[in-house]
Amino acid sequence: MAFAHHRWMYNRNHPNRVGLRDEFKEGVAGFIAKARTLDNFCIEGTIRYPCVKCKCVKLLGEDIVTCHLFKKEFMKNYYVWIAHGENLDSVNDGDFHNFFGGEEGSPVVDNNVKNSRFNDMMRDVFEMFLGAQSETNDEPKKFFKELEEASCPLYEGSMHSKLSVVVRLLQIKSDSSISQSSMNFIIGLMNELNQCNINLLKDFYTAKKLVFKLGLSSERIHYYENGCMLFYKDDASLDNCKFCNKPHYKDAANDKKKKTPMKAMHYLPLIPRLKRLYASMSSAPHMRWHYEHRRLDSVLWHPSNGEA
Repeated sequence: MAFAHHRWMYNRNHPNRVGLRDEFKEGVAGFIAKARTLDNFCIEGTIRYPCVKCKCVKLLGEDIVTCHLFKKEFMKNYYVWIAHGENLDSVNDGDFHNFFGGEEGSPVVDNNVKNSRFNDMMRDVFEMFLGAQSETNDEPKKFFKELEEASCPLYEGSMHSKLSVVVRLLQIKSDSSISQSSMNFIIGLMNELNQCNINLLKDFYTAKKLVFKLGLSSERIHYYENGCMLFYKDDASLDNCKFCNKPHYKDAANDKKKKTPMKAMHYLPLIPRLKRLYASMSSAPHMRWHYEHRRLDSVLWHPSNGEA
């Protein structure tokens, strides 16, 4: 199912709240039928309740869920039934793009960067923020606003947006091993040739900042060249190694210059990457497998807590 087929979820009552729409009643029946095929119902006879308050946390009986859905609203933006058996194939590209670009979508999306993983990256971030949206959380709203502005065509009829141009430039930089200074020269030339005052990026830093939320951040950590210690957390401000007393920085005697560490590495934080795996509908079922696939004791199964 796609977004268009689920819009009945947020069109519950007739005008002036004089009763439930027939479309909503039929939709709830279809939702219950879908939920009845899941393991939770087959084993325990329960369904995750997707109301505004519970947000798929509680497990209730079929009749109770049906009654509650008639009385209350579905949780916000639950167009993709992630907790009720739908996966990545449930969302086609048209519906995904319409979520950002309106009913007609954006002409940018279908034409640009066909050979890159641009759409996959956008989809994963979309899923992560979809699950985080709430009335008290302004971060997803701010993110979607910025993303929508960056995804608008550069001019009427353009096949590129500011965001797609940035992604292409970063891809070219990576594939061709272009330095940051050379990339700034290229971007500067693009702006000199821009006679129509098109809103392009200013420099490489602006490009990285624009796509920062679409990727996964890394943290630069200093360490001593002999591997004695990491200058990390409480030790980040130390000027000398705690074990061999050697200097943290190469130019320790010159305070005017920007300090250069002896060695540095990039740390990839685990939690944001786990969030991305749980947010993507293609990988989330595999991440939840050990919890959701509990089997009956009387049946011979591969144990969910055993080695994969």
